[in-house]
Amino acid sequence: MSRSNTAAAPFCLVCLLLSVSFLLAGDGPPLRFVWQKNIQRGSIEVYRLELSEKGAGTFQFKKREEDPVELSFVLKPSTVDSLLALFVQADFLNETKNFVSPRKVADMGMKTIRLESGLRSREITFNYTEDKILQEIVNFFENLCQQEKSLFEIDLALKYDRLGIPKKLDELERSLVAKRIVAPERFTPVLEKIYQDETLMNLARKEARKILSKIEKMQSFAN
Repeated sequence: MSRSNTAAAPFCLVCLLLSVSFLLAGDGPPLRFVWQKNIQRGSIEVYRLELSEKGAGTFQFKKREEDPVELSFVLKPSTVDSLLALFVQADFLNETKNFVSPRKVADMGMKTIRLESGLRSREITFNYTEDKILQEIVNFFENLCQQEKSLFEIDLALKYDRLGIPKKLDELERSLVAKRIVAPERFTPVLEKIYQDETLMNLARKEARKILSKIEKMQSFAN
């Protein structure tokens, strides 16, 4: 790398941090992220997330012909800061920037992203984008939805389908390996509960302990 490029990297990082700080310090209502995905096919009809700058959020999903399920969650502030940094990199609040791709692609689900920052806000709806940074933002929200849905299903299995726990843990482990979990630490309480429950089959308890060990070595999205 040339000397000029080496010098530019720290400068860009400083600019990014200043931009994030500016958004967080803005006047007006607090920072808020909103994500929604409407799906034409499959068992799930809608996914929706709302997330505050402090990491408090709500997750909602709705199966067809069923009532929506709404859950609360909390993310680390550092994880939210990393998400906000992506919005800054994407220059999301710049109304002149078009993120919607004109390419005709298969229906991937209509996605709506909204960012509220002080007195400024912007909302876009699209099927597909070619913007690499916005794709990272999409991946974040997609993974967060699947993470919270997985956590809900493990809790549900622990109450009503204890024989199905090993399958749910196997799915979780595969998601962890594929790096599709935004905040692995969110699973720690339920995994500890499974591991410590002597009434559960040993297979489930051993799997829970193995995943706990992996999570202890992992880092969340922010890192």
